[in-house]
Amino acid sequence: MLRYNETNWKKERGFELRKYGLTFSKVLASKTRKEQQVKIEKISLVGFLNKEQRKIFANICKRIKNNDKDFYQNTNLHATLFGFGPLEKKDYETIRRKVQQFTRKQRIKLLNIKFGVVRLGTMYSENKTLIPVDGISNGTVIAVGDVTQNEEFYNYSNDLTLFLLRDKKVGSILGANFRRKFPSVWCTLGYYNIKKNFIIGTALEDIFKQYNRLNSNAFNMAISEISLVRSKYKNLRYPKLIQKFKL
Repeated sequence: MLRYNETNWKKERGFELRKYGLTFSKVLASKTRKEQQVKIEKISLVGFLNKEQRKIFANICKRIKNNDKDFYQNTNLHATLFGFGPLEKKDYETIRRKVQQFTRKQRIKLLNIKFGVVRLGTMYSENKTLIPVDGISNGTVIAVGDVTQNEEFYNYSNDLTLFLLRDKKVGSILGANFRRKFPSVWCTLGYYNIKKNFIIGTALEDIFKQYNRLNSNAFNMAISEISLVRSKYKNLRYPKLIQKFKL
């Protein structure tokens, strides 16, 4: 049985937080497998990890893949500031211009992030806003950094949210309740590309328990630029760059 704490939004609106205690004993991979492969173009604002930063996660993914050949390892590892979702192509330029204005105004040089755990991803209740299902993972594998470890990243993304929504045109595109999907910092390392669901075995449990607390400084990562990209895959396979922004 794997146990995790998760920070999430308490309400559908605003920035109020709530903490959940979760246990995972089963993986429902089939739904996530379909979601990852749906080809609907979306745009995202992300910080891509560099070669050295990706390497430490590649070693973890290798262990998971050795345990289960159906694990699919993502190649374009990134920390997500915003998933803007599927928008009209005519609106891409509006979003690009406002992000550019913000990055030129709010210079920080480096955006520091800290990952605290590598864990299975959370399954959420159908037709409800971010209500975690206890006992079940959705079949993704993620590296997560809590809000308390990433105040700089959290504040930067909140400031950008407010900057975007102050623009009436952007607000009409994104909606008045737009915000980051999760308050934490996360990086999706991969997912189980398998149709069947399965019980978490002892071998897999032992792997994740070793990464339940990431103490090494190697998991403290600095990003010097962010990228606005479009992709037809949820895991940003084959991303097409719209623009890079220096911090």
